[in-house]
Amino acid sequence: MNKQIVLILVGLICLTGIAYAGVSANYDLSWHVLSGGGGGQMDFATYALSSTVGQIIGSSESSNYRLGAGYWYGTVSTATSRIKFDTGPGTYPSVSGTYNGTFTPTQTITVSKLYTYPCAGTGGHSEHVKFGRGSETVAEGSWVGYQDAEWSYIKFSESVTLTANEQYSFSIRTGSYPQVIHRPTLSNANGTITCTEFVDANGKSYNDWIPAIRLE
Repeated sequence: MNKQIVLILVGLICLTGIAYAGVSANYDLSWHVLSGGGGGQMDFATYALSSTVGQIIGSSESSNYRLGAGYWYGTVSTATSRIKFDTGPGTYPSVSGTYNGTFTPTQTITVSKLYTYPCAGTGGHSEHVKFGRGSETVAEGSWVGYQDAEWSYIKFSESVTLTANEQYSFSIRTGSYPQVIHRPTLSNANGTITCTEFVDANGKSYNDWIPAIRLE
């Protein structure tokens, strides 16, 4: 057989093997590939997408949507995971304690859980959170431990609606090492959060520690 024809046939066989290398009884990656498989980032005004193949990269987020991407580990519903307010990440130094302050949303939002940014390499989290309006408690929740897959979250007992331009008080008790925004006030397009007082585990008081959190 012509040597050139043999080489072409070998090449076609190799390509076929590559195309179906990701197929098994439980998985099929032969055609379902996002991006180039190297974890590239694509950003738009209302969407953010990171993608890869063969490994889990967690979730990709923007102010409006969150996408779980990677080895098809599950679906993230935009109906339940839309971000309503986000302080963004914070920094060290960090210590456990209780944050008291106020939050004023710029638009009416319905939230069901609170995410706490952990410091790198730690299990930073919130242990208890309460939002109030005057003497009324409007939302409250407690941490259920590291056994929960979403251990960085506290889920409220039921979804709650926070009205635009109305000021709510909050109290957040943290454990381990959550990220902190070292300033008295933070404002963005979705709201304003302020620190009234932060008392750390040693009893020391501050007025410029804001917890790095997201409301979803």
